[in-house]
Amino acid sequence: MIGRRALLALLAGGAVMPLRRGAASELPRERLLMPTGASGGATLLVAGNHSAMADRWVPVLPTALAQGLDLPAPLPVRDTVGQDGVTGANLFDSQFASDGMVALAAPGSALVSSLCGDPRVHFDYSRWLPLLLSLTMPVVIGRAQLHRSLGNFMRDRPVRIAVSTLTGIELPTVLAMSLFGLRPIPVTGLATPQAAAAALRDNQVDTIQITDPLGTPETTALISTLAQAGFPALFTLGTQVDPLPLPNDQQVMSLQARLQQDAHSALHDLLYAAWKPLAAAAGVDLALVLPMLTQSATLARWRAGTTQAMHDSAIQSMAHQSGRTLLTGTDATEALRLASGDTSTIMTLRRWLAAHLPTWRLG
Repeated sequence: MIGRRALLALLAGGAVMPLRRGAASELPRERLLMPTGASGGATLLVAGNHSAMADRWVPVLPTALAQGLDLPAPLPVRDTVGQDGVTGANLFDSQFASDGMVALAAPGSALVSSLCGDPRVHFDYSRWLPLLLSLTMPVVIGRAQLHRSLGNFMRDRPVRIAVSTLTGIELPTVLAMSLFGLRPIPVTGLATPQAAAAALRDNQVDTIQITDPLGTPETTALISTLAQAGFPALFTLGTQVDPLPLPNDQQVMSLQARLQQDAHSALHDLLYAAWKPLAAAAGVDLALVLPMLTQSATLARWRAGTTQAMHDSAIQSMAHQSGRTLLTGTDATEALRLASGDTSTIMTLRRWLAAHLPTWRLG
């Protein structure tokens, strides 16, 4: 059996190795608790090192967590290659013991892929224990007649939507258009706000989704420019009552409020119930989590440290400037539960996808 010093040395060097299922029960209890005053027992696994989540959080999160956990050095970071985080989330669920030594930082795109039944996915994020959720409020921009009428139904009007992939993070917008009685046509390969906006101006698409509307000054300027060019924000991917203030004096209502106004009957549709966890997952900027079977003492230490880390000036400044909502404790747990859906909503979503994906793939 590997000794204590050898294990901690490996962890400190970032060489975390998979443990056998029975290994946790063979270790003395004190080895499962995060060592005091040593960073060797805590590692941050980043799912998707090419994601916007990694670009934003890796420079600030390891240091803030170390301070919150009273550790002398920033947490070691282990990157996994990718943009949507699926590879890293798979690795987290399959190769790391549930001793709480490794926390996962995953983007919302990994959660969307899981809800869609992506065959690459081998993790179950409904079983993760959330430490921190950072949330954005995606907005839908463009031109689309959303009011339902007999004429709309008879024409089955198409609406072209800019997406990265057919089951990418823009999927809540595609499903939302179905709720308005429109026929969504995803246009793939438009993975950045700039590419999507260019396609909108060139009349290649009718609507786009800006997942992080307040994330950077460039994005907020882009939204303002689009509004001036006749492409206003149509709705947010949310259920909130109050409108979201955006640049150019825009007050954007949530999809729920927009449906209440223009397609009230859709609020009672099973597809709307399926849309809610999908939209919640797409709005997750960062999910910082531990495995389900993490010991309660270790979980409590992580949660206390994470709550303390949220007072870090760099994180507070970043969250304030980029319009993020940071949730810890029971608030984070409830938000992840809502983004996980249930059997009924997940099956409804996947049946809807199964009915439409063949047509979309044919173009």
